[in-house]
Amino acid sequence: MHGSTFTIRKFREDPLTPPDMVSFGTFSASMLALMWFFMEKGVSVLIAGGTASGKTTTLNCLLLFIKPEVKIVSIEDTAEINVPHKNWIPAVTRAGFGPITPSGKRMGEVDMFDLLRASLRQRPDYIIVGEVRGREAYTLFQAIATGHAAMGTIHADSPQGVVHRLESEPINCPRILIKNLDIVLLQSRVRLRGKITRRITDIVEVVDLDPSTKEVITNTIYEWNPFEDSFRFTGRSYLLERLEKEKGMSMEEILKEIDRRKRIINWMHENQIRFFKDVAEIIAEYYKDPEAVMTKIEGPA
Repeated sequence: MHGSTFTIRKFREDPLTPPDMVSFGTFSASMLALMWFFMEKGVSVLIAGGTASGKTTTLNCLLLFIKPEVKIVSIEDTAEINVPHKNWIPAVTRAGFGPITPSGKRMGEVDMFDLLRASLRQRPDYIIVGEVRGREAYTLFQAIATGHAAMGTIHADSPQGVVHRLESEPINCPRILIKNLDIVLLQSRVRLRGKITRRITDIVEVVDLDPSTKEVITNTIYEWNPFEDSFRFTGRSYLLERLEKEKGMSMEEILKEIDRRKRIINWMHENQIRFFKDVAEIIAEYYKDPEAVMTKIEGPA
């Protein structure tokens, strides 16, 4: 017997947070601290992976690291993004009605491209696209090239797969724009010790475009070892070196700052502080008065 089917995606009212990601082993605290530093500096990130790999969950988790006063505009087909920021403007597509008009859409239809164009007029600090898959992605990468920070998810299983997906129909984004992306997180659904779980298998930075071959040059910052179920820092980040020059910080200062944030994440994990509003409050407090937060978790110096 055959008939209609429905797929119901049920999302938690209480989203997963960075301490949860450490508990589940999806990220290490060091990786999350690095991403926290990147998010503060307005880095653009794509989370790539297969179906049910946890991309949207990771996206929601990382959005907690954005400064609380930042203006965020999210664009989605289905409302899945949930952030505590007061200056967050969620936008969702709308189906049209009636016959298709000469514009190629139905009456009253609002698609991702419409939402993205409208969002750029609002001068957001961060543009969040639930899933990068259509012609709106070209406009998104133009926005990144002009200085906007952006985040989103994409179906791909490698940095090369991300580039291929962005270059292909219907996105047709040229590599000269793709090179403006900063970070690709690769996430997988894996089986460990008889259980299905999720892991960030690689944190990859987009370094540049090779002038002779036109290939996108990438560098892996962190990689997952499936045999030991552990994460390894590969030893170098070109993005940190670039931020060192752009932000006027020494590498010693940058690494010290990332280590402080790692200690905060570990403290929240060890003390089971995981409710997203509580985590967001601690992150906001750190942006306001970092020394007070460090004193709170470690005592007076």
